[in-house]
Order: sequence, then structure tokens, then C-alpha cells
Amino acid sequence: MKKENSSDFFNKKRFLIPILVATLFTIFMVQLSLFSLNNEDLKLPLPNGGGISSIVTNMSLFVSIAIVAIALIFLSVKLKKEYAPNFFITIYLVAGTIFILLFGKQFFNVPANSLPLIYIVFAGLAYLGFYSIYLIITGILPTGLKNFIFITYSSIIGMYLGISLPTNSVIAVTLALSFVDVFWVYHQLRIREVNDRMEQFMVVITYPKRRWGIGLGDLTCFAMLVTCSFINFGVVNSILSIVLILLGSLYSMKGAEKYAYFPGLPISTGLGAIPILLNSIIIV
Repeated sequence: MKKENSSDFFNKKRFLIPILVATLFTIFMVQLSLFSLNNEDLKLPLPNGGGISSIVTNMSLFVSIAIVAIALIFLSVKLKKEYAPNFFITIYLVAGTIFILLFGKQFFNVPANSLPLIYIVFAGLAYLGFYSIYLIITGILPTGLKNFIFITYSSIIGMYLGISLPTNSVIAVTLALSFVDVFWVYHQLRIREVNDRMEQFMVVITYPKRRWGIGLGDLTCFAMLVTCSFINFGVVNSILSIVLILLGSLYSMKGAEKYAYFPGLPISTGLGAIPILLNSIIIV
């Protein structure tokens, strides 16, 4: 989470809009997946057991991905490789586009007259993904389109992870990534060169003149939590998770008023996970 020179609290609240849109869109997509005849095919090939080994494997996998990404970012800054941010965001867009296509594939066996526009919607989202990759490579991706693609793809990727991972792994992964987020923000404050280049691409800009932004990893984790809550405990609990995530984000924003950067995950995911933890305890 990032901020630059703003004293208007009302306007700064605009940074909550992408979080709200992404999480509500996640609920919509999960509900839409229930129309699919092959809903199980949405699961990624990740360990889905409830044991300690599954939790440790999933947590290690995602922490390793985050650490490798951070190491490559710092290396690219040190070597002054200007194309590095484009490379990272292109990978993200390719993954998001593939997930969009895989999600649309689930509806091939659904009678066309029951969801007549579904193919057009997925085709349009896939086209926007590929077109955005072209615009990233050419360096002319407009902010509005970038925000739309980032919010959409963060929701889709988070939904896949929330469906694929068991509840205990979702909690463990978000907790571990929160620690990584703290580490990342701490080093961002120390290395200014990382900020200027990466923030042009790796955040959803919510207030361009003041450059409030939310990281892609934050939106993906929020969507993963909301999906897990919805799939396992219903829409009421998922809405409660969204409300708590928004409250956590407001509190994190207060931290960003004091510091140039503030980790967006720890407080928001901690609060957003409460409905999941309470329901898990009750069920046990």
C-alpha cells in the first residue's frame, strides 16, 4: 500500500474501491462457477490435504515464489534493467489470461441458451488480457485499462487459489505472505529505486494525482480469502470477510499516512480470516 502527499481523507478512501470491486467480483465468479458442470476442474494441482505436510508444502511454495520475485526485482534494480517490471507484469497477465480461458472452458458443456452471453464475456476478457500484454510491451498501457485488468485478474487468480487450497492452507499461506509483505515494504523504504519503477506497473492506482495504490498481491490474497469463506461457509460469511478486509485496509491507510509505504496484508488479511477461523472452530 502506497501514498504520496495527500491530506484529503475523503478522497483517500477511494483506494478502497478496487478492494470492494475485486472481492465482490470474486463472489460473482464463484457463484457463476456453480453453473459449471465441471466445477472440480477449476482446482489447480496443489496439495489439498488437511494435514501438516500439505499446509507446509503450500506455504513453502507461495513464500518461495514471493521470495524469488523479490530477489529478481532487487537484482533488476541493481543491474538497472528497465525491462524487468514489464517482464513481471507480462507473466502476471499471461497467467491471468490463461485462468480466464480455463474458467470459460468449464461452460462448454453448459447449454448455450441458459447463459447466452457467457462466451462473449470470456472471449472479451481474454482479448483484453492479450491486448494489455501488447500494450505493456510497447509501454503504452493506459491507467484505466490497467486497473480494470489488474482487478479482474487478481480476482480470478485469487478465486482459483481459494478453490484449490484447503481452509487451513489458505490461512497459513495468507499469514506467511503477510510476513513477506512486511519484509518487502521495509526494504522498499530503504531502496528508493525500487519504488519509482515498480509502482508504475505493480499496483492498482486508485487516485492518480496522489498516487495511492494497492499491490496486486494484496488483491489476490483478499480474493483468495473471500473465495475460501464463500466456498466453505456461504455468502454471508464471505460478505463479512469483505467488510473486515475493508476495515483492515482503512486502518492500514492510517499507517500509510505516517509512512510512505505500509504493508497492506497483515491487518486486512488477519481481520478477513476471522469468519473462516470462527467457523472452522465451530465445525470442529
